[in-house]
Amino acid sequence: MAKKTSIYRRLTGRHRTLTGHSQLWLGPGYLMLLKSTRFVEEYQRFAFSDIQAIVVTRLPERTVFHVGAVATAIAWTLGALAVSSIFAKGFFGVTGVLALAAIFADIARGPRCRCHLYTAVSRELLAPVSRMRTAAAFLSQLRPEIEAVQGRLPSEVIGLTDPVGAPEPVERPPDVPDAPGYLPEALFALLLVNALLVLMDIRFPQTEASSVLLSTFAAEVVIGVVALFRQARDPRRFIFILVIVAILCMGWDMVGLGRSVGTWFGAIAESARRQQSTPPTFSWAPSQQAAMFAYGWRLAAGVIGLGTAYYERRQAVRHK
Repeated sequence: MAKKTSIYRRLTGRHRTLTGHSQLWLGPGYLMLLKSTRFVEEYQRFAFSDIQAIVVTRLPERTVFHVGAVATAIAWTLGALAVSSIFAKGFFGVTGVLALAAIFADIARGPRCRCHLYTAVSRELLAPVSRMRTAAAFLSQLRPEIEAVQGRLPSEVIGLTDPVGAPEPVERPPDVPDAPGYLPEALFALLLVNALLVLMDIRFPQTEASSVLLSTFAAEVVIGVVALFRQARDPRRFIFILVIVAILCMGWDMVGLGRSVGTWFGAIAESARRQQSTPPTFSWAPSQQAAMFAYGWRLAAGVIGLGTAYYERRQAVRHK
């Protein structure tokens, strides 16, 4: 028996919610929107001849949410260090790693968007088209089908001014290309410099590397935070995941730095009480392990970050 060929072609993956899922399919002469509530399935068909416009709106970035979510997930994971039970350690560790993986996966999927389909009598939200990357692939497959029925569509038409009436052509303003800044590269280069200073402080404790590190650590935090706030102007994505991870590691170093400052002030007070002529030297790291951690993650983040930034910059220029 010959295998039956389906007349439908899937356009998007499933957009899942707590109550069900939705999905878009391409049928013979129409676009089909499937909505499932696990008990009932609803099918909506939009003939290519009836589609007047498909409007994709890019949604704001969620940088603050992502930073807060990553910080919360790491704090949850570190809870494994505060419990003694093996089961509790595994629970905190596994759930924390899964949460971090989910957050990084959400960032890697790219900018969010909202997509609406307009006909002469309706305006329908296409929930499965929720990312700009998905929207580009969806429109590239759907546009030839609509043009085969309605003729070639003018690229100047970008939306509707009246959802109920006919669409009016609107001239597209000149595109302003996204120019990737160099703040992420500056941050990763500074991380490499600080890694060298940390190594010098470990090998030669009597040098002035610790005093220099107090200033450069602050510069790391400032550049990292400013780079995150300006990421909406930068089409690159993976380097900002590294920036978020670097900021979290900076926070961990700052905790150790605060302990070292407190210990140093205590040592100065004790030296003054004993009337010692030479005050104790300052060491920014509370332990050898903390210093090696600070050196290791800065070296890794600097090398990986500069390489990723160079690769993504080339890709961004290539796709302009």
